[in-house]
This record gives sequence, C-alpha cells and structure tokens, in this order.
Amino acid sequence: MPNSPYYKRIVWLIWRLEPLLLACLLIAFWVPSPARDAWLWLVFLLPPVWAARWIDRRRLWPDTPLQWALVVFLALGVANVWFAPHTRGLAMLGRPLLGVALYFYMVERVERTRRLDGVLLATAVLALLLGAAALLTTQWNEKSDQLAVIVDALPNSTDIPLLEGGFNANEVAGGISYLLPVLAALAAYRWRAGRARAGVTLAFVILFAALFLGQSRLAILGTIVALAVVARLVLARGRGRNLALVGLIVLGALEALLILNVFDTGQRTKMRARDEASFSDRVNIWRSGLDMLADYPLTGVGMSFYRYNPVRRQYPVPKYENRVLPHAHNEVIQIGADMGLPGMAVFLAWYGLAGYMLLVAYRRGQAETKALAAGVAAGLLAHGVFGLGDAIPLWDRLAFSFWWLLALAGAAYVKSKRVE
Repeated sequence: MPNSPYYKRIVWLIWRLEPLLLACLLIAFWVPSPARDAWLWLVFLLPPVWAARWIDRRRLWPDTPLQWALVVFLALGVANVWFAPHTRGLAMLGRPLLGVALYFYMVERVERTRRLDGVLLATAVLALLLGAAALLTTQWNEKSDQLAVIVDALPNSTDIPLLEGGFNANEVAGGISYLLPVLAALAAYRWRAGRARAGVTLAFVILFAALFLGQSRLAILGTIVALAVVARLVLARGRGRNLALVGLIVLGALEALLILNVFDTGQRTKMRARDEASFSDRVNIWRSGLDMLADYPLTGVGMSFYRYNPVRRQYPVPKYENRVLPHAHNEVIQIGADMGLPGMAVFLAWYGLAGYMLLVAYRRGQAETKALAAGVAAGLLAHGVFGLGDAIPLWDRLAFSFWWLLALAGAAYVKSKRVE
C-alpha cells in the first residue's frame, strides 16, 4: 500500500495543498479576536500536511540555522501559557505558528524547485495589496498635515471587509518598512538585468507613497538608511548608484524640512511640543515594560498582555490611565515584557541567525539571490530602526511581514547552498 502509485499520489496531493492552507490562515488570522478564534481549527490541518511531506520527501524541512530557534520559541510560548501570570491560552500562538509554518513552506519550496520565482512573485503581490490597503484606509494624523493636498484627495475608508477601522499610520509604516527595501532590491536587480520588473517597481512605488504620506519618522529614517544599503550592495558602481544615493539625500533633506514644519510655520510650535511630549511618553512606556520584565524575568506578564487593563493598572503610565496603550514602543522591551528574558533572547537570536544566513546567501549566491539577501537584510535593518521607538508585537496582524522576511531569508540561504 505505501508503495502504490495511488497512495503516493494522495500523499503528494495533500502536502501540495499547503500554500492554499497557508493563504486561508493568513486571511483568517488577519482579523482580530474573537472572530479570529473561530478559525483556529485551521491550524490542526497543518500536521497532516507536514506528515504527508515527511512521507513524500523524507523530511519536514531543509536544515537552516534558524529552524530550532523557531521551534524553541513555540515551546516557550506553550510554557508561557502555563506559567505566566496572565494568559489567553494557546490561541495566542496562532499567528506565530502561522509564521513558523510560512517559513518552513518557503524554505522547502525553494529547496525543492531550486527557484525563487514563486516566492518573489508572492512577495510582490503581498506588497501591492499592503500598499493599496494603506493608501485606501490609513487614518492620517497631524504629522501628515503638510501633505494635506495629497492625503485629502485619497479615500479614507473604514468599512472595507478585512480592513474595518483602517490602519494607524505608524502601525502600517512598521509593516511597510520590512517589505519596502526588499522591493527596492528586486526592482534594482531586475532593471539592471533587463528582466520583468513592472510588478516589483509598482509595488515599490505604492509602498513608498504610503510610507512617506504617513510620516512615521523612525520608519522613514530606517528606510532611507536601508535603501542606501540596497544601493550600495545591489547597484553597480556608476551613474545609477550615484543617482540613487543623491535621491536618498534629497529625500532625507525633504523629510527634515517636514519635521521642522518649514511648509506650515503656524504649526511649528505645536508640533515641536508634540514631539517633545512623545519622547517623554516613550521613556515612561519603556520604563513600564522594563518593570514588568524585572518582576517576571522568566515569563513576562504573558503573551500580548502588555496592553490589557489588569496589567496597565499594575504598571501605570502617566497620561495613559484611561487610554489604550497597545505596546511598549520598543520591540525588544515588548517581547521581554510579554515573554521574559528567554523570549527576548530567542527574539534577538532570530536576528543574529537571519543575519548569518543572509551573509552566506549574499556571498555564495548568484545575482538574484544576492539582491534578495541584500533586500531582506535592509528590510530587517529598516524595521530595526522603527522598532527602537515603536513596535509591531508578534501577536499583531502586521507581524506577518516579519515572518515573511524570515522566510525570504531562509529561502535565499537554501538557494545559495547549492552551486548556482
């Protein structure tokens, strides 16, 4: 029976349904609880798919340096449910489990096909969707007032299915900062190589427009630095690289003028006071998160519980007594507050291991793999700058962009392991 063609065909078909299952999970887990909880049963379809892959391929996934750090994180999450002072149960691991499954699927696909085309196409489509959603639904704030002639002309929808309520400008900027440098690297490579580039170029333009109009300062700063890295690593020496760097200098100067309110002097004093208060508030928010970590060094207060009322009352932040404080405004403090020092260590290990894989891919890969590795490294750098003063917690809907970048890092690594 196990060797019969019919049996092998069934096994092959089951694990080839994995991308469809992951797409369904991405959509289902995009929505907030309690609606999301109704779809948690979908995760129980993953083990049969993995079992079919094992039967057909004699492995669950190709070896990468990051794999066990991902598994350890899930194990820590299970332990957190039992030992942290607050918990919503294993349901909180739904989005991280989807991220880990996405990583292993991409790595396995590239190892099996020896091609990046599929994952790069999916990346461009994902970026287009995110950019369009950001332009259509972002709730622009006072930082965008100097760009009012543009943002006021855009739709401001809050009732689009799956996007109800729209995006916070800083929130979506954090997700965009991951993907934008990747699209820049792929577009630069494809223009240089004369390959099809309309899709990735359009995705880059839309993402950039959404990021710039939202005026998340740290996300823009990180992205400018990241794009300079892309220009240095992907573009050949000469006029193209020089023009790109000059363009980034001009962009940086324009952003500085916007921060200084040069185009709206009447708001200068108000915005300066706002910026000073914002920094002061962040210091208090960080202190609150560090207090949680000090009190619960092994577990934190519990996955995604930084924002919940019992925790907020125990660790109050001035001015936020009656306001929602969604996160710690620093991603390292955030994971420490949620999962303690072990969670913080694993989170930092992800960055270190991803950096190692990307370095290997850049050194050993051919031109397309090098461009992808440079873009992913730049994306992690851009978001790292954003994460110094803001955060997208791993339990947030936009955290999928982080998992996507880790998956691309793994894909570039396994592609470069073969002689290209």
